This record gives sequence, structure tokens and C-alpha cells, in this order.
Amino acid sequence: MPDGSDFPGGKGGGPTPFSNAFKSATLASLRYNTSQAGSPVPLCYGCHRVSINLLEFWGQQGFSTSSSKGGKGIGGSGGKKGSGANYSVDVAFGICQGNIAFIGAPNGFLNGSIRENRVWSSGSVAGINGLPINVYGGIDGQNPDPVFASSDPNTPVLGYSGTAYATGTPLQLGSTPALPNISFEITGFGFGTPGCGPGFPGDTNPAFIVSDLLTNSRYGAGFPSGNLDISGSLADFANYCQAALIAMSMLLDRQQPCARWLEEIAQLTVAAVVWSGSLLKVVPYGDQPLDGNGATWTPNLTWQYSLTDTDFLDFGGGSDPVMLTRSDPAAATNWLSIEYMDSFNNYNPQIVPVFDQGLIDQYGLRSEPSVQGHQFTNAVSAQISAQMQLQRKAYVRNTYKWKLGWRYSLIEPMDIVLLTDATLGLVDTAVRVTQIDEDDNGELTVTAEEIPGLTP
Repeated sequence: MPDGSDFPGGKGGGPTPFSNAFKSATLASLRYNTSQAGSPVPLCYGCHRVSINLLEFWGQQGFSTSSSKGGKGIGGSGGKKGSGANYSVDVAFGICQGNIAFIGAPNGFLNGSIRENRVWSSGSVAGINGLPINVYGGIDGQNPDPVFASSDPNTPVLGYSGTAYATGTPLQLGSTPALPNISFEITGFGFGTPGCGPGFPGDTNPAFIVSDLLTNSRYGAGFPSGNLDISGSLADFANYCQAALIAMSMLLDRQQPCARWLEEIAQLTVAAVVWSGSLLKVVPYGDQPLDGNGATWTPNLTWQYSLTDTDFLDFGGGSDPVMLTRSDPAAATNWLSIEYMDSFNNYNPQIVPVFDQGLIDQYGLRSEPSVQGHQFTNAVSAQISAQMQLQRKAYVRNTYKWKLGWRYSLIEPMDIVLLTDATLGLVDTAVRVTQIDEDDNGELTVTAEEIPGLTP
């Protein structure tokens, strides 16, 4: 591992911030510093790369290597750029919501699996263990940086309770009087939860993210834990994600409604978030058993109602009580790609494509814009998610709609029901309810989709 002597704040304080001992990073790996009051404090699940927000900047010094005299402030005596000057400054960088971990080990790995957290600076990268920077995980009531605290005993110094941050005391800037663009790889909440395979141990089971994001008393959405089906559908969803090898490292670094975050998780895991009475449930669309990654998942394919012509209400106009919408198979998507943030390539965006060669040979290429899956930082989970989404787009083509009376008010989205309709030739055909609309008369309009290959 590099010893940090050429990193800003390194031991050597040389004229250049980096040497060729560091692995170079691509231009796309650059993240830009901010110093903005009121900006969102990022929330991180799993392992991710987080850009900093500058909290404090003081104690600037510039001095010439050819003179023993130095001046205070950037551009002090002998401090002209290119004249052999060295610059330094005391800084504090806000990173994300605490309490999180910074993992570092002398050999660059922890338990032979999770690599040492990295730090990027203007396109170059080094391990955090070898760098002379101070990191604070963000526990409640954490003490301020001792250098900051001792600089002025008469001025209160913040410890930034509950916020993970880093300090350079001082940060060596080399011959350029400007802060580099710095970002940190951090190990956030829920990393290593069940559902993470040996190839990506720093990720998080999506079920943990859903539960923590909704109910955490410190930074959650304030959702009552008693209204979340934790021991039922959420436990089943966790088992499903583990068996399917769907693991996430999710960075919440922008402001949007919590419901939107849940919608993105549901889309990428091919599941639905639904209300059942007073409980919020997460139900996968999967209809095949899964066995892998130390878990076995069996879908619940038990039908709830068997509906016939005597159960349906008339739409009016002499139409059939069950309306069928069939999509054109020739227009179905058969090539889908997903964009994920590759942790093995400095968290740069990467594209993973999946396709159905049989459908391509039959109908030609049918693609659509890439799905944004930045919640994934490993290619395995991203590819599995894309494949599952493609299968739904390519093979779920029939949609049914019918009306029922109020006595069927217990039907819920994601329930499986059997349809028998003489006009459409349906005999105990299994379908999955996707939407229920109630009108002013208490009548229910139910929308459902086919479940290919399922027989009761």
C-alpha cells in the first residue's frame, strides 16, 4: 500500500500531490467538492463513494522551500506558484450521516474479503489506511478534532455529532494553492447483511434498506414500525433477495420523497410495495423457486378466489365482463441494459446488457433506454436484476380487467385469482392482481396480468 507521502496531507509534503505509485483513475471518476449550507447529508447503505462538503477551511500557509521564512495565508512570502512553494491548510470535510465505518487494514483487506476503503483526490486513488488524515465515524456526541480544539481554547469547536467527517491538520497541497477534488469510499449501514455473496460482501440486502429507511428513529421517514410487515412479507422479501443474489449499495445523496426511493428499489428487485389492511408489504413478482447463496425461496402461488361469469359485473354497452388487452409480441423488448456504479472501477458508471436471442431472431432487435440502477455496485446483481426485468417485459403480455361487487373487497394487489370466462376461453386461468380502483358505488375495477406457465 502507498504510505501516503504524496497524498495531500501526506508525510512528505512534496511539491506534487501524487506520484506514479498511485493507481490512476479515469476522468469519469472525478467528483467535485462543494461547500454549501443546507445541502442534503448523504445516507449510505453498503459501500459507496461519497463526495465531500467543505465544513471548515483555515490556517492557510504558503512558504518557499528555498527560504526559512514563510508567510501566513495562501500566497504568502515566497509562495508563488511554480517557485518551489508548498501550501497547506487545516480543513474539515463533511461526508455523510453517521455512524458509519472506515475500513482499513495493513494488507489492504479485512478478513480477506472487504478491501480497504479508498480515497480519491483529483483523479488519483489511495487506500485510507496509509493516509495522514483523521476520520470520524459520526457517533452521537463525538469529540471535535483535537487540533481544531486546541487552536483556539476560547472558541467553541464543533464535533459534528452524528455526521461522519474527515480532517487534514494540516492538509498539504503541494505547489498548488487549491483544494483537490476529494471523495471517500465509506462503509455505511447494513453492509454484509444476509443476501451478500462472497463476491460483494460490502453490499446490503434490499429488505434491510426498506426497513431502516422507513423506521429508523434518527434519519428514517418516521414510518411506524408496527405498520410494516417485518416478520411476514419483508422477511420473505429478504430471503428472496438473498437467494436471487440481489444485493445493493445505495447512496441517498439527493432530495426526493421516500416513496420514490422505495419505488426504485421495487423496480430493481422486481417486486411491488402494497398496502394490506394496516400493513405495508413488499411482494416479489417471482413465480419460480430460487435456491442459492445459502437461501431457498419458494413463491406463494396460492390463489385467493376463483371467479366465473356469475361473479363479474357488467361494464355496460354489451361488452364482455372480462376485458383482455394483448400486447404485440413483435414489439416486446428483447434487449435491455442497466447502468450500475462499478465498485471495482472507482464507482464509475458501467452498462450491463441482457437479451433474449430467440426473440431477436424471430422479431428483430427491440431495445429501450438503459435502466438506471445506481443502487448496484456489483455486476452480478445488476445483471440478474436486468434479466428479471427483461423477462417481464418480454413474456408478460396479457392484461385483464373486470368489475366486482363490494363483497370482494378483500382482494388485494399481488393476489392470485383464477378466471373462468367462456367468451375468452379462460378456464381457471391464474392471473396476478396489479391494481384495484373503487368507484362511488363501491364497485371494484380490477386489473391483473397473466402469469405465464402457471397452472392451478
